[in-house]
Amino acid sequence: MSNYRVSRFGRSLLVAAAVCGVAQAQDSGFTRDLKVRLGYAPSTKDNLANSMLGFGFHLGFDIAIGQLGVELGYAQKGGDQFQKPVTGTIPSGLSPIDPGDEHTAAKVGDSRRNSLDGFSVRLSLSRPLNEDWRWQAGLMLGGTRFKHEYVGDVSSENWHGDNTESWRDFYHGTPTEGGISVSPYAGVSYKISSRSSLEINALLLSYKALDYKHLPGTGNYGTASGDPDGVGRFGTVNLFPQDVLEKKTRLMPHLEISYVFHF
Repeated sequence: MSNYRVSRFGRSLLVAAAVCGVAQAQDSGFTRDLKVRLGYAPSTKDNLANSMLGFGFHLGFDIAIGQLGVELGYAQKGGDQFQKPVTGTIPSGLSPIDPGDEHTAAKVGDSRRNSLDGFSVRLSLSRPLNEDWRWQAGLMLGGTRFKHEYVGDVSSENWHGDNTESWRDFYHGTPTEGGISVSPYAGVSYKISSRSSLEINALLLSYKALDYKHLPGTGNYGTASGDPDGVGRFGTVNLFPQDVLEKKTRLMPHLEISYVFHF
């Protein structure tokens, strides 16, 4: 082996030894954790589920006043499909909304589904209470992308009849609202073993909800067949100038239970 190769090999050993030495020196002041979470909301809004699932990779650093934590995580909160009532004042000269029955309900309705998900960053501070218990408090940034899915097919009475004042609206969309929302949390953790612990937090989940508001009978209508003498008028899909997408800020309390793996 040449002197150059021996020298390079020696330098590599020195660098490796230095890195191992630094890592060992940090063992007492540095932690790595994988957290698997289950959240539950005693009450909920916006047709979201009560439960929430998530996980996070957490790094802890000891400082003078406790342990500073930084975590990258992901959470998901689903929701069941629901029907939104179709209401509103129909413009003058047009037939009223078809109330629907067992034969026409498939054509008259507004079906929706909401969900919440996203990646987040958590910043926390924790301190020991005794040998087995710790308390922690922090802020979750993000992780609350609200997805609003809707499909509406609403028609007037006698849509298939000879009523030239009949009309039909069809609309659909999947708008989302995200951003860096701030959700505070606080709780305690219990040491199960040197490799695991149980963490319980109260989380005040902050997000922005969406709700599409449709005003039936307010579209720009053409005849269903394209013939000026055709029966019924069909609104251009999604072209309803008076419709709006409402946004509301929510704060929903959740209880989180996490199993933590230390490695």
